[in-house]
Amino acid sequence: MQDNLIKDNKGTDIRIIVGGYEIAGWDEASFDSAIDIPADAFSVTLFDPVYDHLPETVAAGKTFQAYYGKELVMTGVVDRIAEAIGRKGRGLQISGRDLVGQLIDCSVPVFSGRQVTLEVLLNKYVKSGDLGSLFKNIELQNNAWLKNNISVEPGESLWDSIVKAAQVTGQHVWLKADGTLVVGDPFKSAKQLQTALSLMFDGDDNNMLDAQYAEDVSGVFGQIKILSQGSDAKSILSEAKSNTTYGYNRLKIVSLGDIETKAEADTAIKKIKADNDLEAYSLTTNVVGWLIDGKVWQTGCYVNLQSDVLSRATAKWAIMGRTLELSRDAGQTTKLKLKRQGDWAQPLINKEKQSKASMKKKKKDKAAKNVEKNQTAGAKK
Repeated sequence: MQDNLIKDNKGTDIRIIVGGYEIAGWDEASFDSAIDIPADAFSVTLFDPVYDHLPETVAAGKTFQAYYGKELVMTGVVDRIAEAIGRKGRGLQISGRDLVGQLIDCSVPVFSGRQVTLEVLLNKYVKSGDLGSLFKNIELQNNAWLKNNISVEPGESLWDSIVKAAQVTGQHVWLKADGTLVVGDPFKSAKQLQTALSLMFDGDDNNMLDAQYAEDVSGVFGQIKILSQGSDAKSILSEAKSNTTYGYNRLKIVSLGDIETKAEADTAIKKIKADNDLEAYSLTTNVVGWLIDGKVWQTGCYVNLQSDVLSRATAKWAIMGRTLELSRDAGQTTKLKLKRQGDWAQPLINKEKQSKASMKKKKKDKAAKNVEKNQTAGAKK
């Protein structure tokens, strides 16, 4: 198959491998990667393929890899293969999702409710479980999180359980384009790209083909208050103010029943404000080629934008998603989904609701401690 490899205008190989079989001669392709959306999609289309019969290894349910040169830009599992034939010729389309798709589809192998740690979920049920052949690399920014403990019920998906266990310490879970499952903060060590996005009137050094910038402040408030009740039955109040474009104050009051301390309320209000800002400002652009600073575009990086025709969008941006695309008409392009740098906030700490038996035991233990305390005080008198 090496003689039929697709190459870009720089001579770099673009390779598609399905079930260990390399397919050449494809005409259109799309490879997604996003921090905030699980199970990124891929699609490859061939017009008038030269293959009379593809081997049995090229089938739905088989593994999929896409390489740009030596760099792995997508790894997943084929969900669907469609073939068509007509007077104008034949067509073949292969589509699927990255490896997270399997975590979403498959359940944790438990048949009764139980407590499970993140370590057991990742090492026993993923790496050493039925999906072990898919997940070669798992990264945690802090190994202490492996002890995070959650309750899992029969039928609960592996993905939901892993996300829930990660959120015990307020962590995010995502999949890198090379198939590495990561737990932590996607912007903890974000790389600042040296090359800026450019969309200037003279067009001499532009690398952007188009751009769509949007401000939607309908979810932005000048004042946010959180109300809750602590374990001691005392009211908890946290408040945050910010400048907005409105000429008047917009108040938002949020009632959260699982907030027990002032510190938790302060963290929650920062998260709410950050999420509102994250949704308010967005930039989508298509750029030339698949490379930036000599490497394939990746999520979790920061990039600057300079423009004299879209001045509102001139700012520092965070790459939340990217789609590598190839077509007969446009050649190689990359679609970027950008959010303002600094607006990302980690998930709130997951606090599971305690069972009635557990709550009853705590109340009993607390009552026993109070009795013991009173007896001690009486003895001192």
